[in-house]
Amino acid sequence: MGTVIIGDCTLIVGRSHSDFLSNLVKMIVCDGGVRMPETHGKLHPELQFARCMSNRYKQDTFPRCVSCTRRWAGDQCRFQGIRFFLKDDSPERKIVGISFVEHQKPDSPTMKFPEKWNVDLNPQYTRRIKRTVAKALLPTLKEEQKHLSMSGVIRRPRESDVRATCDTCNTSIFSSSWMCRLCGREACGECFEQVKELTQVAPGALDTEVAAQQAKRERHAHVNPFFLACNKRTEHSASDFSPMSRFCKEELDAAIPEMEALLAQGSDADGMKVTVIDPVLHDGTAAAASGELIHTSPHDSDSPASPQEQDNHLSPTVSVDTPATSPEDESPEGQLLTPTTTPLGPAIEVPIHPIKYFADEELTDDVFRQLWAKGEPLVVTGLLPKFQIRWTPEYFMEKYGSQACLIVECQTDQNRRVTVRDFFKDFGMYEGRTQCWKLKDWPSSTEFSTAFPELFEDFSRAVPVPNYVRRDGVLNLASHFPSNTVAPDIGPKMYNAMASSEKPGSKGSTRLHMDMADALNVMTHAAPCVDGSPGMAVWDLYRAEDADALRKFLKKKFRGIFQNDPIHSQTVYLDAESRQELYESYGVQSYRVYQKPGEAVFIPAGCAHQVCNLSDCIKVAIDFVSPENVARCEKLTQEFRQQNQAQQWKEDVLQLKTMMWFAWLSCCKQEREA
Repeated sequence: MGTVIIGDCTLIVGRSHSDFLSNLVKMIVCDGGVRMPETHGKLHPELQFARCMSNRYKQDTFPRCVSCTRRWAGDQCRFQGIRFFLKDDSPERKIVGISFVEHQKPDSPTMKFPEKWNVDLNPQYTRRIKRTVAKALLPTLKEEQKHLSMSGVIRRPRESDVRATCDTCNTSIFSSSWMCRLCGREACGECFEQVKELTQVAPGALDTEVAAQQAKRERHAHVNPFFLACNKRTEHSASDFSPMSRFCKEELDAAIPEMEALLAQGSDADGMKVTVIDPVLHDGTAAAASGELIHTSPHDSDSPASPQEQDNHLSPTVSVDTPATSPEDESPEGQLLTPTTTPLGPAIEVPIHPIKYFADEELTDDVFRQLWAKGEPLVVTGLLPKFQIRWTPEYFMEKYGSQACLIVECQTDQNRRVTVRDFFKDFGMYEGRTQCWKLKDWPSSTEFSTAFPELFEDFSRAVPVPNYVRRDGVLNLASHFPSNTVAPDIGPKMYNAMASSEKPGSKGSTRLHMDMADALNVMTHAAPCVDGSPGMAVWDLYRAEDADALRKFLKKKFRGIFQNDPIHSQTVYLDAESRQELYESYGVQSYRVYQKPGEAVFIPAGCAHQVCNLSDCIKVAIDFVSPENVARCEKLTQEFRQQNQAQQWKEDVLQLKTMMWFAWLSCCKQEREA
């Protein structure tokens, strides 16, 4: 590789191009393998400003990118704006070489960062966000600094119209990537290392070593047959790739020292007030002794207390650790429902973790921050009074009844297209029903705030700890995404589903899975259960640290049904018998939550969870990225990347590292303008 200056252009050229430019009388072989005629005149660089398949270039012979040749929907030409055609002095101006331009322009001036958050983005918030980003990104940026200094690096401006992802593992590309000069495919650093491992032969390698590498390559092709695919049925070799960067030297030289200085100041330098959590939030016995309420059922704050609560004369302001038994509730006849008598519930007692319940006004940022850092789910009660709109079936039938929607049958995955009115009109009507339909991720293709602006505002006003949860929350890292880029779709989204069953063999309403980000799920409406008792949904949430044991159990219990990760495949629902077996075999318990209208479940990133509606329910959920869970989000990104190595499974829509870099730039901008 070499760098050549022609006029005012800095060109990064391939080996053959560099040789040609140093000796113009020699014949050129371009990167595409096409032999070019000899030329003795001056070279004229012309930037490729249209797609490879544009009519402008139809008479020219040069390598076309994979996006243009395969016409991938939603993808951009890989070479447009970064590749130069080197043309000769002939009247036809024939292409005699191909080079790449090195742009040196920082991201920040081109990005339209937010100007307003739910509250003022004061220095204590910006410092905390920047410390979080510095701790997470500093090693990556130092590696990128080395990457950027490599010979022949191509710099591409950071995309705004598409989400840049590795063409092999679908992980979002943030730094240290490599691009094939022939087809434009881009590989993340990990995938490029695999390309080198499969294609590079060490000088002087023995025949046995070459044969072993070939065998390894063939085995890899069985798992991922398109991993080395290039243009025209050829395969990549490591020499086809050039290092690529979306950074420029100046911005890294500025950010890295500032991050190092920020981290050197100590962990309390963010200026955030830290309140020691009351011991009652850790110990149920201490709570009882102090007079705080320990709910034995997930009542709303205005619900009547159970007879035991009334006898103890305890104040119903905030609930903390619940007992290790499942919540009880009162039936219409006044009988307490235990786990064995909950409507449609299991007849098996399964040990569970106690979960903390809070009234909305009790869960401050300080309390939430320390509990959330532990990775434990939480429940917040009493949210219905904060909603100004009644999120009921009648509301949706009246406002959006004629809209078409796609519903899915929870047990069979059968889907069909109906109107919103057709779906909601059967809510609460159980007689003769044999199927469980759900309308999930609604709206599926439209931004929630655009499709339902009044609901978006209503939900934003009602969420607990809004600094974390709201789309524009000052402690939500996702709130800093520029408006002129493809931001992750973090919601809100609605999850509306009919009653399911916990009987053996049921797949519940939502099967066991794990999300890439933190999440909040609020129930806004539930029809009564079949027997007339209050409607609810039952959740099982597992600690992030139990994920590996959970995977082992699933592979053993459901042997042969998983091609890939048994949690991320989202194929099973653990009934009571399976949960009991999981506990006996691996000691793994769930947090079991019986969610009612007005209650919000906080799900930390990395916590596997499943849901079974015991009645017809309407819920709305939103993802967020908290400073406390960045490390867990990164771990999940790597897990999803491994899934995509075997099959194209799920795109990395979160773009965690890109999100953190934008948060850094956004906070720096706010500090400069303060």
